[in-house]
Amino acid sequence: MLMNKKVASLAALGLLCAALPLMAKEPNASLSLAIPANEIKYKDLGGPQLGTVWGDSTVGPHGSFLRLHKGFVSPTHLHTGDYYGVIVEGSVTNAEAGQQEVVLGPGSYYFQKGNADHVTKCVGDTDCLIYISQSKAFDFIPSKK
Repeated sequence: MLMNKKVASLAALGLLCAALPLMAKEPNASLSLAIPANEIKYKDLGGPQLGTVWGDSTVGPHGSFLRLHKGFVSPTHLHTGDYYGVIVEGSVTNAEAGQQEVVLGPGSYYFQKGNADHVTKCVGDTDCLIYISQSKAFDFIPSKK
């Protein structure tokens, strides 16, 4: 009986310890969190790379860094959900058909409406890094137009 209580206590402690890092990545976590840039894990999206720092970009709300190599030009595409972007490094344009391209440098902000066809470019002489916040999973849907 005593052994079962010890095993149950250790199992509960183990689950709590395993859950703490997951909870800490959420923006409303009870613990502060610091992630050095060299510890962000990026997933290759076929050119661009996505490094999620909170949430789960495959299923729902998330905050992620999007890396684009200099000279990158996306095909016309859309995302299911709206997202908010802040340029961290490089120069980016993000425009829907018929919109004028505006070159956005570090510290610039843009909003991309969900289900709206657009093209994203990394212009200039350096790679680009964008921080995005999205209330839905990250997806990339090629335009049918």
